[in-house]
Amino acid sequence: MTDDLRFETLDLHAEGASDDPRVRGWLDAIMRGFLQGRPTDAFREKWLLVARADDAVNRGVWDATAPGMAGAVPVATFAHLTKTLNTGAASVPAWMITDVTVAPTHRRRGLMRRLMTENLEAAVAADVPLAVLTASEGAIYQRFGFAPATREARLRVDTSSRFRLRERPHDGGRVVMADPGSSWPALATVNARHHEVTRGALGRPAYYGEWLRGYDWEEQSEDRRLRLGVRLGPDGEPDGYVAYTVKEEGDSAEVKVHDFVTATGTAHLDLWQFLADIDLAEVVVGPAPASDPLVHALVDHRVRRVTSVPDHLWVRILDVPRSLEARPWFADGTLVLEVSDPLGHADGAVRVTASGGRASVVPTADEPDVTLDVETLGALYLGDVAVDLMARAGRVAGTDEALGRFAALADGSPSPHCNTHF
Repeated sequence: MTDDLRFETLDLHAEGASDDPRVRGWLDAIMRGFLQGRPTDAFREKWLLVARADDAVNRGVWDATAPGMAGAVPVATFAHLTKTLNTGAASVPAWMITDVTVAPTHRRRGLMRRLMTENLEAAVAADVPLAVLTASEGAIYQRFGFAPATREARLRVDTSSRFRLRERPHDGGRVVMADPGSSWPALATVNARHHEVTRGALGRPAYYGEWLRGYDWEEQSEDRRLRLGVRLGPDGEPDGYVAYTVKEEGDSAEVKVHDFVTATGTAHLDLWQFLADIDLAEVVVGPAPASDPLVHALVDHRVRRVTSVPDHLWVRILDVPRSLEARPWFADGTLVLEVSDPLGHADGAVRVTASGGRASVVPTADEPDVTLDVETLGALYLGDVAVDLMARAGRVAGTDEALGRFAALADGSPSPHCNTHF
């Protein structure tokens, strides 16, 4: 760290922000950091529009010694916005960290550590109980107390004549084709309903609206290949959709799913049948929940092949009592948890008293029944990982009786799913 580095926060709402060299340079740094092409002027305007809609806070580090236009491009970037996370029992504010980059010329100088620690302190000051992010690299964020709390499967599904769903009750809904240019109100309704019923779901950033209207953020142009299937429930209201493109592969074609959002199990399966019925295509690839009902609804489950199950949403607990009171509990009882946190935000012991699916959580000086660090608490938070598994990994400590009590209290369905990328 030297006096030549300036840490600054941009005012994206300021008049003339679109022409501010630092704002333009900040976006240039993001595109460079994520290996994308230089932004067009139209792209810059769309980016600024959605950043303002989300009240994004964009911070950067500028090198005062850099010559000419290079001086307008920061050597490190960091941003956050605040949405909500469905914990399975409540919706809580979530501090969404994104656009974290450091230029190769300024690695190993502590820039990201300072930006992250200051940002988490700002989240605590804003009374936000937890922070979340998605990670391009897996070994960076554990040291700040983050842990992967959801996973997202990648599928390759044979939709030839082998694809058949089992007989099941149906509610009378139907799937319709829709135009991206005019369908955003229906898609926004689906996203809201999905968020209400899905553990691990996040409120979505504003760029989703532009993308699902047919703007390709990667190509920086209109996406004329994007197609939509929207599922209407028995009441005529939308309760699911799939956004996809079709690519020719020799004599056949491959359907690539880009976004798949549903609020009911029936909508989920109806949309899979819709994808399987697309003419001239015999393969569908794309994301899916790690715990996917499709596998149990198929006559031949082997037509569905999982190619990978990467981690997705990372959680960092900041306020232990508020976070634990917001999540579901699956037995009645009491337990003292001691959490260690090198940054201090979640450090200390709390008494969890659970009854009727919810818990009261208060600080305590009592001896702990179970001890764990804040990273492990984040991994357990949404229920994707069981207490027993973390205990066998050496991540949770306690007597067998205490660990069994903790598992009875903390482990339970539904399994989480986050389909928001940011």
